Amino acid sequence: MTLPQARLLAVIGLVMMAGPAYAHAPIPGIKGFYVGLLHPFSTPAQALVMLGTGLLVAGYAEDSVRWLLAGFLACSLLGVIFGSADSTLDPTLFGATVLICSFTALLPGRLLPAALVLVGGAGLLIGSASIPDDGPTRDRLFTTSGSIVGASLGLLYLFGILYYIRKRAQAAWLGIVVRVVAAWIGAVAMLMLALGTMTPT
Repeated sequence: MTLPQARLLAVIGLVMMAGPAYAHAPIPGIKGFYVGLLHPFSTPAQALVMLGTGLLVAGYAEDSVRWLLAGFLACSLLGVIFGSADSTLDPTLFGATVLICSFTALLPGRLLPAALVLVGGAGLLIGSASIPDDGPTRDRLFTTSGSIVGASLGLLYLFGILYYIRKRAQAAWLGIVVRVVAAWIGAVAMLMLALGTMTPT
């Protein structure tokens, strides 16, 4: 047997070992509520918008943050109610990330009403992207509730970690670091959006 033939047989063997593909790949040993809990960070589009929103919220004072968190939760619930499991939201999520990160990099901690609109929009998109595929109603409710809890806790933890670092460090350069990181996340989202809209020639 020649080397090219051996390689061909190896490739055929690997292809035959492949299992079924899923739109949302299940995590072994994790079901229902816990799948939903991890869902807001399960795709690059959702993870980037969550990170960008966390950086945006972290730029505001404590008395303003509660409004932002409440707006995110309320809008994510609306997204679940009015969204559809069949819609593809990745381009919209990447576009929202670009807007959120641009705002965070250029106007950190300012224009609270505009920030509330951006955070609410992120919540709406995350809620819409968290609707599970068809199945038993009880299972879908458990998974959806896990997604809402996971998104809200994820945003709260992102804010909490950055708030803790800011209080401990108390350095002027930390705000610059947050703005630079936001700009990089926005740039990554813009590249992903551009790659997603490219059509092969």
